[in-house]
Amino acid sequence: MYSKAQTLYQNGKYEQAKQIFYSLYEQGETDFHTLKYLIGCFEKNEQWHEIIDLLTSLSLHTYQPKEAAALYYRLGRAYMKTEKYSLAKQSFWQVKRLVSHYPGLDNALRELEQIRVQAKTRYDYLLQKNLLSKSQLDQVLGQSQAENKNPDQYLMEQFSITKEDLGHSLSSFYGVPFISFDPTIEPPFDIFEKRNLDPDFLKKYHWVPFDRNGSQIQILIDNPFDLGRVDEIKFILGTSRIEFRVALHQDIEAFIDRFFQEMSGGAELSQFEEEVDSVSEVEEAPELETMVQDDDSEVVRLVNALLIEAWKRGASDIHVEPNSVSKYCAVRYRVDGSCHEFRKLRFGLARPIISRIKIMARLDIAERRLPQDGKVKVKLPKVNRVVEFRVATIPTVDNQEDVVLRLLASGKPMPLDSLGLTTYNLKHIQRLVAQPYGMILVVGPTGSGKTTTLHSAISTINTPEKKIWAVEDPVEITQEGLRQVQVNPKIGLTFASSLRSFLRADPDVIMIGEMRDKETAHIGVESSLTGHLVFSTLHTNSAPETITRLLDMDLDPFNFADSLLCVLAQRLVKTLCPKCKEIYTPNADQLAEIKEEFGPEWEKSLPEDVYSSPVLARAKGCRHCLGGYKGRMGIHELMVSSPAIKNLIKFRKHTQDILAQAKEDGMLTLKQDGMIKALRGLTTIEQVRSVAGSE
Repeated sequence: MYSKAQTLYQNGKYEQAKQIFYSLYEQGETDFHTLKYLIGCFEKNEQWHEIIDLLTSLSLHTYQPKEAAALYYRLGRAYMKTEKYSLAKQSFWQVKRLVSHYPGLDNALRELEQIRVQAKTRYDYLLQKNLLSKSQLDQVLGQSQAENKNPDQYLMEQFSITKEDLGHSLSSFYGVPFISFDPTIEPPFDIFEKRNLDPDFLKKYHWVPFDRNGSQIQILIDNPFDLGRVDEIKFILGTSRIEFRVALHQDIEAFIDRFFQEMSGGAELSQFEEEVDSVSEVEEAPELETMVQDDDSEVVRLVNALLIEAWKRGASDIHVEPNSVSKYCAVRYRVDGSCHEFRKLRFGLARPIISRIKIMARLDIAERRLPQDGKVKVKLPKVNRVVEFRVATIPTVDNQEDVVLRLLASGKPMPLDSLGLTTYNLKHIQRLVAQPYGMILVVGPTGSGKTTTLHSAISTINTPEKKIWAVEDPVEITQEGLRQVQVNPKIGLTFASSLRSFLRADPDVIMIGEMRDKETAHIGVESSLTGHLVFSTLHTNSAPETITRLLDMDLDPFNFADSLLCVLAQRLVKTLCPKCKEIYTPNADQLAEIKEEFGPEWEKSLPEDVYSSPVLARAKGCRHCLGGYKGRMGIHELMVSSPAIKNLIKFRKHTQDILAQAKEDGMLTLKQDGMIKALRGLTTIEQVRSVAGSE
């Protein structure tokens, strides 16, 4: 293609050559020679704006100095043609900085000097509105130049120019919005962490990332026309998808201080004070406040703030991680399945914070050599919400210890039809939970939403006519009508002992939080064969694998086959943020790859809307989400215990045989169910692959 385009160019067929060169550029061919010919085609057609758009989208200083100089020179000529003389001059000065001599550069600079235009300045708006005289402006510019300081501050201090008027003047000159300091704007944490940005460096060059607009990173800078800095910013951030906003020097520095204070954990807790001071423990321990000696008031308020913020952000876990090497204490939240650093606190706060959490959880604050487990309940202000945290401490090197708090917010069950089940799966589950007896299993790893699904299913049959007993560890969701028991192994209250008691308590439905051992599994099967509907969970990877796991617990295969109604395997995948996701139609190659990965069930299993109009979506990222994702949804694998499946169980057939029969019966695997959701633009194929694996 390149040779063909080169020949067309040499034969004067610039439009045809341009089409090919531009196609190569869109495919990622951004080498100097491709750009040189493409720019040449634009020049022949006098498409100066296209040249500007092309070159300003690239990080020019990543090219060799001579190549970068040539590109800056062509950019300068394009600016001249579009009468953007100040930008042209800056481009030519970049050429001069890169190489000692460039053909035609001196003539171009002389041509610029000869053009008699009244160049605009960044303060023209102030002059036009008679807010400032020309002599006053000259005085300020001279004074600021002599003292090597920015003139903006002089204008506001000496001539009472308001920030609003000054901002309007800067916005008018640079053609971009003016941003004033706003302490409520949160930093784009991912950009700072990924690029390891330094506050002193940002202050020196007067710019800072402050937000996202879809795929675009928004940058605050004092001079968006400084091409050298613009190019350097693109290089540092590794992208040309940047939008600039203009701001005053002092506001940029204020944003930098605020952002790094926020990320270091030094942000004031004043924004939390009303809530923090009113957080109270349920059944508070005696002498609670007097047991932390150093910085106790700050520590109490800080721990309360961390708990409140975790609940607000929808975190499932809080990780407190002291680091004796870097001398800080990291606080991370797990949100939507991924950990995100929330604060970096000073190292001296680590032990007081951990001691405070231990006190709240009734743990031994002097014991740092052994792991400890406990629980704490707190009442959140305003919402009148009691939240339980499961606390685990783990000793680490250098006589330190980590603390992990799992948030166990009590709540109501979700409606069954809001779990993201396909029509096929929802219909079968609604039918099976209405059966008078049998066993229904929900399986998956820790944190895959098994308990949520169990409670949603049980809520559909939770009526005054039924007696429902549930034993869990811990009780995370409460339902009116359920008689719920929390296990306590220390006093002998286990899953198995609770089950035996339930059988003497006139149950219709029994829910077992988890089948952890042979005894619990045996009692569960026996209960389902004696007229009870039994729900439980298991830690297995797939529905067919669950059969093998339970048979390995020495269950009688005939009893187990007769009792089983279904196995629902599930995982949670991140859902794309609806505010910023980018929908696109997959090309033929992408669709062929997905079809091959889906398997031979593609034709018969794909819903009509997906089969006729498949779409995919990309994660972009905005201020409403974490890197393009917001929330999670379930992907499912429902294996109904058909006569054929029961027969395979009775004869202890291999997992692969059970899987093949389940697919024949209409089961979609976890990956297939996830791919259907990805083809509806709800999540990404990459997310499905990472969660469901290769299968």
